[in-house]
Amino acid sequence: MIPENSAPGLDYFRWFYDQGVWKRMHYRGVRILKFPCDLWNYQEIFAERGIQWVLETGTRHGGSALFFADLLALNAAAGKVITVDVDPAANAVGTHPRIEFLLGDSGSPDMANLVGSRLPRERGPMFVILDSDHRRAHVLRELQHIVPLMRQGDYLVVEDTCVNGHPLRPDFGPGPYEALEEFLRARPGVLERDVAREQKFGFTFAPRGYLIKT
Repeated sequence: MIPENSAPGLDYFRWFYDQGVWKRMHYRGVRILKFPCDLWNYQEIFAERGIQWVLETGTRHGGSALFFADLLALNAAAGKVITVDVDPAANAVGTHPRIEFLLGDSGSPDMANLVGSRLPRERGPMFVILDSDHRRAHVLRELQHIVPLMRQGDYLVVEDTCVNGHPLRPDFGPGPYEALEEFLRARPGVLERDVAREQKFGFTFAPRGYLIKT
């Protein structure tokens, strides 16, 4: 088994991040702040697991919401993307039949209740991705309120667990990695790591952050 983010090519991974290449990426003309290998993993997850719904926290520019919406359409999914951000100017996509933009704090119980009201009682598999405020306390609140919305077999990615020395940005301070570890310690058995998917390309923006609801 390859240790997380330690495969040959890790120097490239650090270069990619430190040079800000990910900040200059676009999907169909809209900025998308993701690692390409993770995006490839996501589209495989959608196809293999028959993903019908997406919940994204951290819309930012909207490139990833558009990417996910296109995947749903290509796979003839019945659902749509629900994406949440605190910034009313975050959405650069505009209106889209497959995307619902919600304004507010993705770590609040009120937002979780709102998202829950948007999901049909009878729904197919859901893909959840947490990529908003990366401070430990915020990500922990997201996990506490959003994971209960998930059903068995739903997929969760906690983005940017790579910061705070895992292996990037050692100066960042407690972030998504620490939040996820705390959540898993408090709720053993709720989520199962998808180690093979996480380690497929040797490095990822989400080390230990590919999970399946049990």
